[in-house]
Amino acid sequence: MRIFLSLILLLLLCLSACKQVEGRSSMSADEWELASKNKRVARTFEEFINSPNYSMSRDMWRGRALQLHDPRHSRVEILLAEQRGRLFIHDQIAMDFPICSGRVGGHETPRGRFRISEKQREHRSSLYGSWVNARDEIVKSDASSGERAPAGTHFKGALMTYWMRFNGAIGMHVGSVYRSGASHGCVRIPPEACSILFEKLAVGSVVVVR
Repeated sequence: MRIFLSLILLLLLCLSACKQVEGRSSMSADEWELASKNKRVARTFEEFINSPNYSMSRDMWRGRALQLHDPRHSRVEILLAEQRGRLFIHDQIAMDFPICSGRVGGHETPRGRFRISEKQREHRSSLYGSWVNARDEIVKSDASSGERAPAGTHFKGALMTYWMRFNGAIGMHVGSVYRSGASHGCVRIPPEACSILFEKLAVGSVVVVR
């Protein structure tokens, strides 16, 4: 009798385990990725910024304030030493994200308090880009519009998606984000973070670079 009861118990345990595995396998790839990311990223802002790898991290932090939408009371702070940016809505931290500012040697991003003066979802630089031929093939990349044009070419400015101008020719936009300054002065931001900023900020929103 004891053997029979033991077998019944073992069978029930096996069925329970199978249901758990089936439930997990029903999760989509996106759900698995989100679940894994939530385990890696700190739950509080203080834990996130105090982690040893904060300055080198490419992770984003999102707070409850990100659910708010009030461009009149939203601002961005760019932290050059940390190469991070922070979005505030109603003085609440809404997002912390990696950035890539201007490189040392004449292209540093100026510090100060500014306001966004222009927003364009698709913008092309009038200063930096490539020389292309009639077939739109690149003849010379990483070029300046002030250079002498190679024969048979015309200048094509670099694409700056989610462009937000805040200081003369300098603005925030989507671009390659390294963990040290590498741009010509603009603030490069990963696509996901930059699209959120573009949505949450307006012409007139404050940008503080420090």
